Amino acid sequence: MALRFSPLVRDALDHGYPVVALETGIITHALPRPLNLETALGVEQQLHSAGVVPATIGFIDGDAVIGLTEAELTRLAEDTSAVRVSMRDLPYCQTMGCTGGVPLASALHLAHRAEIQVCATTGLGGVHRAHTVGVALQESSDLTSLALHPLVVVTAGVRPMLDLAATLERLETMSVPVLGYRSSEFAGFYVASSGFHVDHRVDDPGQIADIAGARDELGLTQSLVISNPVRREREVPHYDERLAEAAQIASRHGDAGEDDTQILLASLEEATGGIAWKVNTEIYRQNVALAAEIAKKMATTPRYTD
Repeated sequence: MALRFSPLVRDALDHGYPVVALETGIITHALPRPLNLETALGVEQQLHSAGVVPATIGFIDGDAVIGLTEAELTRLAEDTSAVRVSMRDLPYCQTMGCTGGVPLASALHLAHRAEIQVCATTGLGGVHRAHTVGVALQESSDLTSLALHPLVVVTAGVRPMLDLAATLERLETMSVPVLGYRSSEFAGFYVASSGFHVDHRVDDPGQIADIAGARDELGLTQSLVISNPVRREREVPHYDERLAEAAQIASRHGDAGEDDTQILLASLEEATGGIAWKVNTEIYRQNVALAAEIAKKMATTPRYTD
């Protein structure tokens, strides 16, 4: 698959400057308008201010673009017909000229093809909860993509209402290391702790860069998952109660298949009275900040200056 690079991203990669990959599923299928565009542009500016080049990845008219322009970001954010370009859809969307956002799994594949080493996201997909006998088990392609692409992925945990224990077990089965950033507990997305422990703890971005280097020397293919807990003061208050309310709200919509995640997130927003989206964007900014520091440690030239 041919990739189209922005001149800025191409220059940064050619000269060893720090680059952070960003997905666009959050723009097209997670955050509401106009918060989606505000967030996308905000994290790009955040990276520029840190001396790091943002590589926001999306599909424009069949092109896999590494480093969307502001006009292209705006198009994705405002286009209600933008598709979700998952891993399995990449060849089809290239051939058929699709325009859409790439979720984490396909973003990791395209970032790896582009030789980008670090990616920031909000939360991972995982194993869905099986509520009734006879319901097919759903599992996010994020998990297999993490096992196949040797990046560093900064996340605030697993997205709400998934089966966390089963997700962590699958990551272990696929030999994907989960490292807690300044914490020995796995992040709980909207809260600092999920109640589960991580494989190992790391305390600074330099350690993460060194571990990634050791992984590469050993020829391993798995991403390093960096669990970056939301700050305690930014947690969703009374989270367990709000999550139960959200599950009740979501149940009214029935079985929505691939739209489950969007319905659950919107339901949580309703249950929290508008707090969830704000925390979601704060989580993203926090993860982008850490990803920037890791990228600078891994880069040949540790800071981009235009």
